[in-house]
Amino acid sequence: MVEAAHILAFNLALLAAMISPGPALLMAMQASLAGGRAAGIAVGAGLATMASLWTLAALLGLETIFAIAPWTYTTLKIAGALYLMWIAYKTWLHARDPIAASDRTNARSYLSGVMVNFGNPKSVLFAAAVLVVIFPPDLSLAASLFVAGNHLAVEETGGEAQIGRGDHHQHGGGK
Repeated sequence: MVEAAHILAFNLALLAAMISPGPALLMAMQASLAGGRAAGIAVGAGLATMASLWTLAALLGLETIFAIAPWTYTTLKIAGALYLMWIAYKTWLHARDPIAASDRTNARSYLSGVMVNFGNPKSVLFAAAVLVVIFPPDLSLAASLFVAGNHLAVEETGGEAQIGRGDHHQHGGGK
């Protein structure tokens, strides 16, 4: 069973992690500016989905996999770092360009959010390190699913998904 104190501690740690800027927040803002509200919401939903899946993986034994096969963690960190460097390079390359309207579908925006948090070291480290301190190691599957669902709800109501809810869509000169 999940105690209220554990959920409160988890939610506070999650909110602290969410307010620190990183690639996920920047991507959500960029998607909202380029593609409008729907694109920003789709990216935020993708970010939230992957973050909650990392939480579920951690609660189901991700740390054990990393301990048994340390190369999996190293591989994930390297692949994630390369992906984030690619995003940073593209951002730097086009930093002075005006934000152009995006014709990305919402499904593609959602998938972009999933992929960013799949390789985002902050998401992996939060899942692998913070959760094992807050929750007891013997959580049931139902309790783990509840915590992951809570994570998704917190991300969707107070996280990067909220960035997309503002109407910042710019075409040409913007508003």
